[in-house]
Amino acid sequence: MSSVPTLWSRRRLLRTAGISGLGLAALAACGTGGDTPGGDGARAPVRVALGWITNVEFAGFWIADDRGYYKQEGLDVDFLPGGPNAPDPTQTLAGHGAEIAIPVGLQAFLSAVNAGNDFVTYGTTYENTPAGLLSLARRPVRTAKDIVGARVLGQQGLQPYIDAAMRLAGVPVEYQFIPVGYEPSPLLDGQGDVYTCFATNQPIILEQQGLVQDRDFIVTTYQQLGLEQYSSVVCSERSWLQANRPTVEKFMRATIRGWQDNAADPSVAAHLAVEKYGTDLGLDLAQQTRENQLQIPYTQNELTASRGLFRIDPARLAGPMYRAYTAAGVTPLPDVAMIVDTTVLDNVFQGKATV
Repeated sequence: MSSVPTLWSRRRLLRTAGISGLGLAALAACGTGGDTPGGDGARAPVRVALGWITNVEFAGFWIADDRGYYKQEGLDVDFLPGGPNAPDPTQTLAGHGAEIAIPVGLQAFLSAVNAGNDFVTYGTTYENTPAGLLSLARRPVRTAKDIVGARVLGQQGLQPYIDAAMRLAGVPVEYQFIPVGYEPSPLLDGQGDVYTCFATNQPIILEQQGLVQDRDFIVTTYQQLGLEQYSSVVCSERSWLQANRPTVEKFMRATIRGWQDNAADPSVAAHLAVEKYGTDLGLDLAQQTRENQLQIPYTQNELTASRGLFRIDPARLAGPMYRAYTAAGVTPLPDVAMIVDTTVLDNVFQGKATV
């Protein structure tokens, strides 16, 4: 893997605890149906290394835990918080400090594989990354062509991906990059024309100031610019997955139930993040609720509608996603067939779109 920084790394884009780094049902008939999986009543322990702080970004996981879905599957799940001062979860996974990792950016997973780790992913929280560009109505950026000649406010290291979007669109790679911090006030102050953002995060700051999306400001995701990408993939070491496939399926079934519930009422997980899982982070309930509302669409697409949440399409990864990475100068890219296991969710959903 090249030294090009991870495009959608939240530890690169946001360092504050109050605002997140993104800033993505009935018990299945095939479930365990009880709190204890075996004769001795012991639950299988599973440590999950998260890619960011314990805020509403992990909404479905909190619901699954709070409502006892993991316990019903016979699991004892321990979530290990991430954040700007924590190691990337792939490092924790490689060091055997966790059985499951949820890195923020797919590139962190790919980098870990290229570093010699035999990791496999079997699900993704976000079908499209919420990372993108924020602009004002006075100088809107809706396409790569609109970036030509613009003053781009952002964090160092993102330039290769802005370049990639412009190359893929066939427009001149001509713009001025201005390094800034992790909130959009420089954009409002007129220091630049467009600001790198998470669609689930910084736009909320503008909304809180009375601005209205699509009237006063524009959010254009990298996916809309041709840089498709999964985000917050779920992965494990291949050997552990092979030896513990039933445990993984139980974990994913309970997790998916939580995210299905989350789509029905975004306020539930916001309360859990503020009042239970992120009590020491100083989270704001209104902001967390709005963030959850904004992130839910990124967990869904046509594939999830027909085959269920967390689905990964290997052809999409090998096609448009790898083309985006190639345009950004990220090489080498591992064989998709070796790093994606779709059978875990096949067994979870059993041909249905919900569990």
